[in-house]
Amino acid sequence: MKITFLSLILLISSLLPQSSEVFHQRRETVRQQLHGRSAIILFTSSIHMRNGDVGFDFRPDNDYWYLTGHDEPGGILMMISRELHSTNNVDKEILFVLPRNPKIEVWTGRRLGVEGVKRELGFNSSEPVDSFEVRLENLLPYIDTLYTNITTSNRFGVPTIVTDILENYDLTNIEQKNVGDFIHAMRHVKSDEEVKYLQKAIDVTGKALEEAMMLTKPGLKENNIEAAIEFIYRDAGCERPGFPSIVGSGPNSTILHYTKNNRTMKDGDLLLMDIGAEYNMYTADISRTIPVNGRFSESQAELYSYVFDAQQTVFDSVQVGMTIKDIHLIGKEYLTERGFGQYFIHGIGHWLGLDVHDVGGHHAPIKIGSVFTIEPGIYIAEDDTTADVRYRGIGIRIEDVVLMTEDGPMWLSNGIPKKIKEIERIMRRRAKRIR
Repeated sequence: MKITFLSLILLISSLLPQSSEVFHQRRETVRQQLHGRSAIILFTSSIHMRNGDVGFDFRPDNDYWYLTGHDEPGGILMMISRELHSTNNVDKEILFVLPRNPKIEVWTGRRLGVEGVKRELGFNSSEPVDSFEVRLENLLPYIDTLYTNITTSNRFGVPTIVTDILENYDLTNIEQKNVGDFIHAMRHVKSDEEVKYLQKAIDVTGKALEEAMMLTKPGLKENNIEAAIEFIYRDAGCERPGFPSIVGSGPNSTILHYTKNNRTMKDGDLLLMDIGAEYNMYTADISRTIPVNGRFSESQAELYSYVFDAQQTVFDSVQVGMTIKDIHLIGKEYLTERGFGQYFIHGIGHWLGLDVHDVGGHHAPIKIGSVFTIEPGIYIAEDDTTADVRYRGIGIRIEDVVLMTEDGPMWLSNGIPKKIKEIERIMRRRAKRIR
């Protein structure tokens, strides 16, 4: 296989982390939208405790990271409008971070600290997080609008220094808004660089699915497959799964977000895998459904073909300006015409990016640069006596990722096998890792 010099350069460049200049430009774009006497406070949480003194793995808040590139806990970004900057002796942006602490770092690893943030992330102004309260307290009398990423869903984990101010200070004359009002519109349209990270995550997820296809057989447990999938992620340089892996066999294939993954797979089962590797904060989301014994039964193949064709029908219909809700109706109609619409019990897809269910909502229009999934499915519970007995206990979902381009929709996951013959051919091969 020949690799040209140019393609090698593109491959290497696509794996480099985003530069500090990218984050700087994003902040400048946001600042241009700050009018009057407005300010932004963006926080990322501290480490949540799992049990005792053991913490969960930390991952920064998406909006915070999108503007800063800072991936350590406890940080706070403060930005102010041009008007506030010109009338007050305050830096236009300050990143407040945990300072260096050798006694703690010997246990948890090195922090960037104040100087490291300036050096590595390109901030002109950075201060210890303990100075945030005084800074904001001095600024509050001059603010008329305050944008934050503090919402009901993420209030758990908000640094106490932030909640203390918002709860104990008089903010009656300050309008509080969600910073997502303008950041989320930026996140919705992906840059070429962001698409490269998504493509990397998708490609790794595809390799994991092919490994799972070769590995799957009766007698193995679902978590054997889960372990093999997530080994591929880490082995290929991905930081983590973008969400808990769904690996459901037999009756578990009809449970949409099944994550126990502890059942022993049996001959005649289907195995539904809804998985996604995360690379440089961007997550894939791919679903494949395979026969545990390596061959689809007649009933399984029939329903699989309906789902497969529904997905392609939706893809062929996608146009700029349509919404997720619009394309859902196309998929729903297709399956309804074949008598299985009532068993398609979730939406046709969602936006994809830093979140697996990324910002935008079902009513945002598809734009050039939008990335979204198309994932029709049929789920017939094994105890559904209204269904033909041949179909009971069958759950099928096929999910792929689409990028809207100037030339129309493009599959980003097109290389991941999903045709019946492709899956059965791969499953005739056997993985070497687990027997």
